[in-house]
Amino acid sequence: MSKTNVMVDTLRRIAPAIGLVGAAFFLPGCYAGVDEDVAYYPSAGFIATEQPVFYDGHASYWYNGHWVYRDAGGRWGYYRSEPAFLAQRRAGPGPGFARRTYERPAAPRPAPPRR
Repeated sequence: MSKTNVMVDTLRRIAPAIGLVGAAFFLPGCYAGVDEDVAYYPSAGFIATEQPVFYDGHASYWYNGHWVYRDAGGRWGYYRSEPAFLAQRRAGPGPGFARRTYERPAAPRPAPPRR
């Protein structure tokens, strides 16, 4: 076998590995437009008891220092800068703006015996 054939054969064997390593280093990383950090977004219990504020076509919630919302696709998002309308709502709730609670009321405790 000639030297040229050995070099071509070796290059054919290692070319796929070189291609994969090159793709891993030189292709840009992909990222989503919405943060996917699950711990950042409110739980289902919070959503069930919090009164939403409707802004920009969807329900928004004040949570963890940001206004968060779900878009039409069901993904969570948040406003990087607080819109003026939502800032007014956060400053003071309007009439009829009360948090819902679905807990059972506590049972009345008996009065302590008199001495």
